[in-house]
Amino acid sequence: MSTLWVLLILFLYLASLFLVALWGEGRGRTLAQSAHAYAFSLAVYATAWTFFGSVGRAATEGMGFLSIYLGPTLALLLWPFLHGRLLELARTHRLTSWADFLFLRYGPGPLGSLVAGFLVVGLLPYLALQLKAIAQGFLFLSGGRAPLVDVALPTALLLALFAILFGTRHLDPSEKHPGLVLAVAFESWVKLLAFLLVGGVVLWQLGNPFPQAQEDPRLRPLLLPHEGLSGHLAWVSLVLLSGLAFLFLPRQFHVSVVENANPHHLRLAAWLFPLYLLLINLPVVPLALWGRLLLPQENPDLYVLALPLEFVSPALALLAFLGGVSAATAMVIVESLALSILISNHLLSPLLLRRKALGSLLVGRRVSILLVMLLAYLYFRLAGEAYALVAMGLISFVAVAQLAPASLLGLFWRGATPQGALAGLLGGMLVWAYTLFLPALARSGWLPPSFLEGPHPLLHPEGLLGIQGLDPVTHGFLASLGVNLALAVGVSLFTRKGRIPVGRTGELTELTALVERVLGPEVGKAFREEALGLTGPQAVALAESWLSASLGPATARLLLLSATQEAPEAPPPPLETLLEEAARESREVRAYARALEEAKRELSEAYERLKALDQAKDEILATVSHELKTPLTAVRALAEILEANPDLEEEERRRFTTLLAKEAARLSRLVEEVLAYTRLQAGVPLARSPTDLKALAEEALALVEPLAREKGIAMECQLAGVQALTDRDRVLQVLLNLLHNALRHARSQVRLELTTTGPEALFRIQDDGPGVPEEARALVFEPFQSFSGGTGLGLFLARRLVEGLGGRIWLENEGGAVFAFTLPLEVAHENPGGGR
Repeated sequence: MSTLWVLLILFLYLASLFLVALWGEGRGRTLAQSAHAYAFSLAVYATAWTFFGSVGRAATEGMGFLSIYLGPTLALLLWPFLHGRLLELARTHRLTSWADFLFLRYGPGPLGSLVAGFLVVGLLPYLALQLKAIAQGFLFLSGGRAPLVDVALPTALLLALFAILFGTRHLDPSEKHPGLVLAVAFESWVKLLAFLLVGGVVLWQLGNPFPQAQEDPRLRPLLLPHEGLSGHLAWVSLVLLSGLAFLFLPRQFHVSVVENANPHHLRLAAWLFPLYLLLINLPVVPLALWGRLLLPQENPDLYVLALPLEFVSPALALLAFLGGVSAATAMVIVESLALSILISNHLLSPLLLRRKALGSLLVGRRVSILLVMLLAYLYFRLAGEAYALVAMGLISFVAVAQLAPASLLGLFWRGATPQGALAGLLGGMLVWAYTLFLPALARSGWLPPSFLEGPHPLLHPEGLLGIQGLDPVTHGFLASLGVNLALAVGVSLFTRKGRIPVGRTGELTELTALVERVLGPEVGKAFREEALGLTGPQAVALAESWLSASLGPATARLLLLSATQEAPEAPPPPLETLLEEAARESREVRAYARALEEAKRELSEAYERLKALDQAKDEILATVSHELKTPLTAVRALAEILEANPDLEEEERRRFTTLLAKEAARLSRLVEEVLAYTRLQAGVPLARSPTDLKALAEEALALVEPLAREKGIAMECQLAGVQALTDRDRVLQVLLNLLHNALRHARSQVRLELTTTGPEALFRIQDDGPGVPEEARALVFEPFQSFSGGTGLGLFLARRLVEGLGGRIWLENEGGAVFAFTLPLEVAHENPGGGR
């Protein structure tokens, strides 16, 4: 495909974004501020990582790619009490980022500046990922062999221009940008429709790849879940990591909080966004499998382009490229805008205030967007070509997750302190840099390879404390977040709260003059109208929120020092209030102690149950292996005799064949007992239906008749017609277990009776054998208690099955052995687990 043609299509698409955004700023404003546009703007989460990288990851890692999308879906469960509370805080205090919230929660300090600088560095791999995806796709379609950076730089500059034009028209970053929101929602539709169309056409042309994949030993593991502790831990870690990233990515905060025009829009987004993620992931696995089957030498990240180009048409490949471009550009535009607001509010504003140059803040914000894009391009040059798309994105996800402890503790725990939040963030950032960011540079050749070995085996960057078997991302995530959370909680617990900041008050005239001087006469007039009638502290709080929105919370608070004074301290609370507070805290402590004791008791019981289950597992393995060995050995020996002696006499051959069938039947019974035991342990639910118990008993007698005839034992029965609502298969299993037990011990006769006793049916199975010894009666229904050979599971299974059906089973004290059990004719409730 012609390079100029692909380049023309790329720039025409980018130009169309400008037109959509312009329409959204004008006539399309109503649509841009609708609930549907808001819900689809959240799909900025689905980037080039989703469009290209998910197929690449599925082609190499299998179903693990789904965890990246399951996390945000589960995170939406927190929206009713997390985002609602966050929206309320954002509207009251004009918050534009999580860094603003940290300043509001923990007060003045280095937290905001630290978070802003760290997020810029931490998100560079994610931004570079988008540039790499566009450059890879462009070069692939154009057949170029030049370095990947050919098209990345002009694309980065164009996207920076878009963010500047539609995101920084005014100084107030908390204002709505309907044109930007509509452009992002439009791109969400483009990438969804393009991906579904590419997947559908490829499947229509090539067919279903799953049968071939199941037959290919290289691809079959891709269709199975991860195995082992490390696989399960990686899956759970990625679900948690993606959920935290969805909550704390700056672009997600911007579209879900800053650009939210109506809190009620959250209701639609809470189900529409998960549906979007489901739809956009439908073609991932089929495309990955066809790529592995037909293009094994191709880069898996490019299967979305290669399959249409090779097997369908260049036009479809071009559509796939535009879908990937839309996924990348939406993320880059919003993320660069969100990061520029972080930089201006927490890094530039304090610096410009000291130099008395706040008038150039808007220019600084625009330069920040350009600077962020150039840094992303630089990271792409330094480390981007050494990593797959998903690996680059996960490094940024772990960086963003470092905000979670300080932010969530700040939202829901009054005991979190600024010192704890700062210690946690510093610890998590350092571990992230050591375990993920610097190893990425080392693998790219910008640091010596020896860095990957670490100064000591316990300080291995990808295996701290000698931990082995985890992939680098899982290891880095768990290590950094664990250190972060431990420091945040630990330091908060051992840090005394400082003096409570004294509130400030001021005159409305002075506050209005300050707002006019900084934000302009029109804003000052609007502030004065809104502040009329407010008290001094309330007017100060309103002025601080207006200034924070444009200059950042730290700069706003510094400016207010010149126009306000300390408010008089409130009188100390009366003694009665202090006593009530102390009593309330004492009750909370006692309740917490009781809860801890209860939790300790439950954990102890659970531990004992686990020990018992583990011991039972060992016992059944030992017993089953021993019991299966005998019939297996006999079957093998008899089969070898028959194979080695084809000229055996007919009578001798019939005798060996009879023995072979007998041992095979014995083996079948043992396996059936083990399978029934396994089903019971797994808690398979009952399947109740109207059942003729007389017919069921006759069926059981017919099944054991050959064994009785072989042993020369007479079978007798006395059966009444009884109907019951029960699980037919489980009742039949009980009857067969008890009849086989009776035939094993009987001398000449076994008798089966069925009667009714009130609301229950009563079965009695009697044999004329020696009976059960007195010392064995207490253990007869316990597992692995065999007194005549076998696994010792038959009577145990019978007891568990009967109890699960709502009945009782017991051993009567009569001649021989008499086992009896009851079944309810009607069921008020059921125990699906079967047994105790």
